[in-house]
Amino acid sequence: MPDPREIAELLWRVAAEADAVAGPRLSARGIVLAGIRVADAEGLDALSMQRVGRELGCTAMALYRHVGGKEQLLAAMVDAATGSPPPAVGDAHWRRDVEGWADALWHLYLRHPWLLRAPTTGAPVGPGELAWFEALLAPLSRSGLDPAELVPVATFLSGAVRDLARVATELDPEGAAAYGQVLAERLDPSRFPVLTSLIGGPGLDEEEDGDVAPILRLGLARLLDGIERDAQDARDARDTES
Repeated sequence: MPDPREIAELLWRVAAEADAVAGPRLSARGIVLAGIRVADAEGLDALSMQRVGRELGCTAMALYRHVGGKEQLLAAMVDAATGSPPPAVGDAHWRRDVEGWADALWHLYLRHPWLLRAPTTGAPVGPGELAWFEALLAPLSRSGLDPAELVPVATFLSGAVRDLARVATELDPEGAAAYGQVLAERLDPSRFPVLTSLIGGPGLDEEEDGDVAPILRLGLARLLDGIERDAQDARDARDTES
């Protein structure tokens, strides 16, 4: 397992470096950008120090002078590929900011599906991922949530977006289209009464047509509704006490 301090040093160094090319200007950032190009074009299975070296026209050994190995390279690629989070709307629109953040992260994963297969080895330490986390914490901090709840709620929400995006990129459209029919043929109503009652209804439409985005929108709306209700209840309680 790479040292978290070494990973953090690499991630911040990559962010600080100017874009570089192969040859005498080879740099950690240039290597990371080449790795992203390989992963975007060929998938994460194709990523290796040798493959990135070929992309840059140099040997794999030349890369090790700037990046400690594949694990470090992948961690830096993840942080660099996240880019910048969307700008906030403003203090009066915390909910819109959260919704915009989730939508932007969703589309980031669809543009770089290999991100969904990169292992999560710990909390974010790079400037890219930390900027995204801050961009979510900021509107949530204006929602009325208790400060102790900010990180857990933000972690839950980012995990939900990531996992549903993974499902969206891996789902077989043909298999999804047959999902309702398979259930109808197999389910025993006495054992699965609620699930049986939903077959053919709107609750299974997303699974049947392979569109996972409505599930994310629904779950996000319900989560934000609950945050708003809790905040309003807290305000009402304070008004009653005063």
